[in-house]
Amino acid sequence: MTDPTASAPEDPPPSPADVYRSLVAEIIDARASAKPYPPDAPRLTIVRHHRPRSLDDLAPDELVQLHAALFEQEGRPLSALLADEENNVEAAEVVDEAGVLRYRLYGWNYGGGILFPPSGVDVVAFAAQHDMEHWSVDQRDLFAGMDRALRAVDHGFTQPLHFCWDDDSCWAEVAGAAPHSVGSEPYLREIFARAATVQPR
Repeated sequence: MTDPTASAPEDPPPSPADVYRSLVAEIIDARASAKPYPPDAPRLTIVRHHRPRSLDDLAPDELVQLHAALFEQEGRPLSALLADEENNVEAAEVVDEAGVLRYRLYGWNYGGGILFPPSGVDVVAFAAQHDMEHWSVDQRDLFAGMDRALRAVDHGFTQPLHFCWDDDSCWAEVAGAAPHSVGSEPYLREIFARAATVQPR
């Protein structure tokens, strides 16, 4: 018989990663733009979020893309990175108003994030320390669309990522830049080319 005077077991304390993620999410929430979203920003929705913990949890395109995104991380195979709860890898699809798959979004602890097309590793956007890098002014409407999608509720994606679209100075810095020449993009493309020669494991 249960002792009615016994205290209920306490919930385990949040992990340092959970505390950190919550604090960063609050900061990004507070950075919401006062400007209206541009009319050409796509109407996007984040769907089919999941937390893969093994290679078997990944669709074929997800396997290729996460293998590229996390290639050479800590010198560990993708299977080990997924199994490590400290990484908290997330994957989701991004669809348009018609429900057509437009992008795949991935995130992992401490601000890692990457946006790919539905298949292949022709990287669309990348974040380190939670902030998506600005590579080309052509990204601006997409960043607005992704910001709106991430600020929606109930999509399940928890890694805080900031798609800064409204700061004119960020876009002025990349105006006129040669394609694939800014920030981490050339390095990522080099890494992804190497990853394509190695079988995911």
